[in-house]
Amino acid sequence: MFNLSKFSTGFVLGFGAGFVSRDLLANGSSVMRPVLKGFMKAGVTVMEKTRESVVEFTETLEDMLAEVRSEHFAKQGPKRAPVKRAGASAATAAEPAKVKSTAAHKS
Repeated sequence: MFNLSKFSTGFVLGFGAGFVSRDLLANGSSVMRPVLKGFMKAGVTVMEKTRESVVEFTETLEDMLAEVRSEHFAKQGPKRAPVKRAGASAATAAEPAKVKSTAAHKS
């Protein structure tokens, strides 16, 4: 649940840190710039590693899902009904579409 006390404390601390860091960057940029760059590099590295982990996890889940579907449908056997298209009758679903030639009907 939302806790106003924690939110306001975090907001005040964040605002204060931003205000102080602005002054430190303006006055002591030679000291703070490398430190901030180091934090940013670490953040980018963590973000990339996290992204790679999520992609690998997603691939693993997709592989597992494909295996489960394969096993599930293998157990069902030939009992599965053919998939029908929406709006198609049983006769038209089994027959290929016939295309009338317009060249034979020229008047």
